[in-house]
Amino acid sequence: MRMKKILILAAVAAIAATACTKTFEIQPTPETPIGFGSWANVLSKARTPGSSAFAAGDNFNVYGFKTLSGSNVGVFDGEEVSTTDGTTWTYSNTRYWDPSATSYTFFAVSPKDMVASATASAGAVTGAFSSTSITFAGNDNDVLVADKKVVANADFNNAVALQFNHIASLVDFKAKKHADLADATVAITSFGLSNMDNTGTFSVADTYASSNHPDVTWTATAHTGAYSNTSGVVSVATLPDDIGTTGDFLINNLVAMPQTFRTDANIQTVSIGYTITDQAGNTSSYTASFNLKLFDNVDDTDNEDTIIPGWEGGKHYTFYITINSNAIVFTASINDWVTTGANGYNYLLQ
Repeated sequence: MRMKKILILAAVAAIAATACTKTFEIQPTPETPIGFGSWANVLSKARTPGSSAFAAGDNFNVYGFKTLSGSNVGVFDGEEVSTTDGTTWTYSNTRYWDPSATSYTFFAVSPKDMVASATASAGAVTGAFSSTSITFAGNDNDVLVADKKVVANADFNNAVALQFNHIASLVDFKAKKHADLADATVAITSFGLSNMDNTGTFSVADTYASSNHPDVTWTATAHTGAYSNTSGVVSVATLPDDIGTTGDFLINNLVAMPQTFRTDANIQTVSIGYTITDQAGNTSSYTASFNLKLFDNVDDTDNEDTIIPGWEGGKHYTFYITINSNAIVFTASINDWVTTGANGYNYLLQ
């Protein structure tokens, strides 16, 4: 049995959000509240896989300061902002725009309570944060960090539109059968991942690029993550009983910690069990286990082309396992007659 596979890598792209604008501009007064508008992203919380909008009950902590007379004055220090409908955002202790300020700067992390309290106050004016310990348990850990948002004085009367970025990885696994097995039935009996980085922290640096995009680093503290179709952490209820040639889900929308594929004894491992039933109804069972780092982006047999080093934050990966089988076939031939004796064998009758 040989396996061939291909990695399709798709970066998760963000859709820029827009806030409601007025048809005319007025000079804001101290009574104008600071509000947060609605926005969209490609994928919301992983508890609603594939959604393009925030969901009811989503929330974030907001940090921010105003620039007044050349000094930065803290305004938000981790206040919770939440939504009951995925669109309208509210918070307690309403803040009001200061018309004397030159600008306001905002940072945000979702969901709430991700930022360690020791770094929250400093982050309110730098955007640098360190998180609390996070344990990934499947598709319920979609962690988001917003771009740095600077609001100029002329825009104080608009809602603050924050653009969030996924900083975890989204992973799918699919199985397909090779064209050589088109007439056979291939059923997947088990599938799992082991030794995954699943507990750790992230940090956000205060060195924002010109795009104001956050620079995020993950640090793993445990490599004990085990995910499978039976562990209750993925959306595939049952494994396929006859995979096709284009790919059937084994794990779908797994939100995982970004990680480097290791080479030590705890290397991330893929395991799979399957059966092949031929046209006569004969069934054979197989199992295989191999390193996650062996996946490449060419569907051939060498498993050595452009091996990716790991999973990066904000990117969506789809892994394909192609099942093939070396069928038992027969050929036949007859050996040539072997000539013995140079002159043959003779008997003289007299």
